[in-house]
Amino acid sequence: MDKFTTYDPAIKFREEYAWPEKGTERNCPKCDTTMQLNENEDTYFGKPWWCPKCQWQFSEEELDQA
Repeated sequence: MDKFTTYDPAIKFREEYAWPEKGTERNCPKCDTTMQLNENEDTYFGKPWWCPKCQWQFSEEELDQA
């Protein structure tokens, strides 16, 4: 089996994502489903918004351009 390593501390791929205030709601630009706002935790490496139907993540910047 190959060795598996992780970085310590973990790498956040893009730290400067604009994060909306807690309680903000948005609909998916692809399917118009209400999206989930993820918490901005140190251990979370994705974008703020998650669409459970499309299984896709969105940033505030992407939603503003849609």
